[in-house]
Amino acid sequence: MKLKRIFQLIGLALLVCAGSLGYLIWKELKGPTMGGDFSLTLRANPWTFSEKAKSVNLIYFGYAKCPDVCPMSLSYVGTAFSKLSQEELKKIRFLFVSVDQENDDPNNVADYATNFFPEFLGLSGSKKQIDETIKLFPASYMVEKNPKSYLGYSIIHTDRVFILNKKGIVIDTIDSLRDSDVILQKIKEHI
Repeated sequence: MKLKRIFQLIGLALLVCAGSLGYLIWKELKGPTMGGDFSLTLRANPWTFSEKAKSVNLIYFGYAKCPDVCPMSLSYVGTAFSKLSQEELKKIRFLFVSVDQENDDPNNVADYATNFFPEFLGLSGSKKQIDETIKLFPASYMVEKNPKSYLGYSIIHTDRVFILNKKGIVIDTIDSLRDSDVILQKIKEHI
């Protein structure tokens, strides 16, 4: 009877190991569900995520002429970054991607991003590059003509930061962009 019980326990242990191994293999082979590599423009130069990625990367989609949402969100993220140590800053990068390729000059986008924190990168690109990049994430944007606005248009866009690993895969998001302490806590969880 004891021998039968030992074989049952061994069988159960093998089943658990096989199941765990199967899950790990499935997880590895299924590939990314959100995120990936992308290429845009930094000032006048081509910029590819996989060539410049850090351990932790944050990406935000908006536009430099945004009157309210973008500057507010980037201000809070900039405040959170200012509370990081120099060692922490070496491991992290923030990417601001303009979805307004018609009106945001690449240099203006880069300058705009650094207004919120010196190491923030402001990226732009062609409509095709931007659309290919944004499709990698659960994000979107829509341009609306609005003759009553001072720009003559507005852009509705996702107001969320995506946290990416070194391969560009989304590992977390920050939805609460009106609290720099919440942003800082999320960043520190991944550094």
